[in-house]
Amino acid sequence: MGDFENIDLNVLPKDGERALQELSLGNMVAFRSGNDFLYAVDTDGQYHLFSHTSGAPGGGQRQFPKDEKNTASVRKLADLADAVYLVGFDKSMNIYGVMYTAEEGILSMFPGEDRDSDGVVDFGELF
Repeated sequence: MGDFENIDLNVLPKDGERALQELSLGNMVAFRSGNDFLYAVDTDGQYHLFSHTSGAPGGGQRQFPKDEKNTASVRKLADLADAVYLVGFDKSMNIYGVMYTAEEGILSMFPGEDRDSDGVVDFGELF
């Protein structure tokens, strides 16, 4: 859909199995709920999740083993999110730069009418 400074952004269906498939291929999946973003990658047998609220100075990071419980939780994120995006990137790139660029690209393509009142899911409470 879009190329933003060496990353590829595409809209994914809100399908948990598809999100898990993309993660297993080494891609990043971004889940958005209002102003909140949750970025997921599958690395070294673990799910790495990074949360960020657009415009906020910081974010959070958590890691979980790829067990049955956590895989089910990651699968469910697609249902809970307002939108799901595929983020393709060169694995040699800085992961934080990838997330920043992805978020800027998503917000430029899909700014929403009133992002402050869109938030329904607080991703920080899911894990």
